[in-house]
Amino acid sequence: RTAAFVAFQRQWMVVYLLTMLADWLQGTHMYTLYSSYNQPVGLLFGIGFTSSAVFCTFLGLIVDRYGRRNGCILFCVLELIINSLEHWDSFWPLAIGRVLGGMSTSLLFTSFESWMVSEHRKRGFKEDWIAETFAFAQMGNGFMAVLAGIISQVSSDYLGDIGPFQVAIALTALALVLVCFWPENYGGGTGTQG
Repeated sequence: RTAAFVAFQRQWMVVYLLTMLADWLQGTHMYTLYSSYNQPVGLLFGIGFTSSAVFCTFLGLIVDRYGRRNGCILFCVLELIINSLEHWDSFWPLAIGRVLGGMSTSLLFTSFESWMVSEHRKRGFKEDWIAETFAFAQMGNGFMAVLAGIISQVSSDYLGDIGPFQVAIALTALALVLVCFWPENYGGGTGTQG
């Protein structure tokens, strides 16, 4: 492996794992938080899943057209809004958060990976190294899931049920700053807009 490839791999992996950790943190206490607010948990979850099912059908195409880095930035901005909305003990802000959550889930599973693959190819790295990056990412994602459980418990012990969402805000803000340093790439063959 070249030093340039390792640096690129780390650059992407840090952001990817931060976003996955922030995402896992939310899932661990969402049910508990909504229950503590005495809100209809099943309905709120249904809104989020429905939103994801709708937005996943076309958000990838939009990200390819308007930029994958922009899609990553949009994901981070949406997550900051969503986790802020979780602070309100009111149905409508939570419902809006679940609609936005469906959008952000679609972006999480399209923008980051497609940016990495396109940028990998644009930089001329060996094609079989993509599999290595994905293997590390999936192994790291499993570790983030375990770590999220620990962080969620500790943060909720100190900050209440909203604690994991506050930690997710901090992690997402850090990821947003890091993504802003990425070059943009687009769909359509070459990875750049022509």
